[in-house]
Amino acid sequence: MKEKRLFKFGILALSIVLIACSGGSAEAGCPEIDGREINVVATTPMIGEFVSQVGGDNINLTVLMPAEADPHTYDPAPQDAGTIADADLVFYTGLKYEPAALIKLLENSACSAEVLAEVGESVFPIEFKEGGHDDHDEEGHDDHDEEGHDDHDEEGHDDHAGHDHGVYDPHFWFDPNRVAYAAEYIESKLVEFDPSNASEYEAAGKAYVTELKGLVGQVSELISTIPSQNRKLITTHESLGYLEAKFGLEVLSTIIPSLDSANEISPSQLVGVIDVIEDNNVKVIFIETEAPSVYAETIVAETGIKAVEGLWVETLKEGQSYSEFLFDAVELIVENLSNTD
Repeated sequence: MKEKRLFKFGILALSIVLIACSGGSAEAGCPEIDGREINVVATTPMIGEFVSQVGGDNINLTVLMPAEADPHTYDPAPQDAGTIADADLVFYTGLKYEPAALIKLLENSACSAEVLAEVGESVFPIEFKEGGHDDHDEEGHDDHDEEGHDDHDEEGHDDHAGHDHGVYDPHFWFDPNRVAYAAEYIESKLVEFDPSNASEYEAAGKAYVTELKGLVGQVSELISTIPSQNRKLITTHESLGYLEAKFGLEVLSTIIPSLDSANEISPSQLVGVIDVIEDNNVKVIFIETEAPSVYAETIVAETGIKAVEGLWVETLKEGQSYSEFLFDAVELIVENLSNTD
């Protein structure tokens, strides 16, 4: 029985290598499109949603990760290599968001490096708070000049070593204006790879950007209903930086000061979170669904803070749209920060 398992594992591993090698060589070239629907791959449901809004029926879209899966801990399936190899265009978040194993699979399996499209680079990303982000909203995005914006590639964002975050925060979907930048980038790539449908991509992209711009005012109106003294919150890990930068909420601290939802913290870090809660009279801690923390129970017991579960920050539920995702998150935050007595 053991020998059979080893044999099956060996065959599976060999098939992945063969698929990756056959698809990953730039010299082998990519398949001709010749008027057919282009095969487009998105790594996450969130990126898939943006691609679908622009691509519509003109593309054959495959999303690698299932709905509700934590993108940080996703293990690529054996068939993912073949899906990537057959893709005419692959969109991924980037900014060290996807796991290292998936990034390596993209690089090894794609028919050419040219088909890999990193969406996060196009949204003028802000830095993680521990790296110094404050107010880098889209009104000041010109500060990310071409030279400075590219520097972080060499500082480690492309090595995808482990799950540690890089300099820039990839959770740009908490700012609809940043999603609009992503939609414009997606539109440009679809037009580049499938110019025969350019007018349809451009029309869909324009309509979606208009919709996204409208979300900004709606989210601002919701957050404005929170008493100003209550616009402070604690979360499980650092994921709401764009909501803070754009809409005026203040994320005082996170239990896990890292992108990696599996990270552990030291006793001194735990004490630090408790001190922040007590010093700022924070009443609510939001437990992210994709990254529940074993330390939350300790913090609640020590401070008497209210624990609010059900905050989704990384991915979409089955059948959920981006706007539904955003309003679900914002309404949960607004409801619980408005009623803290």
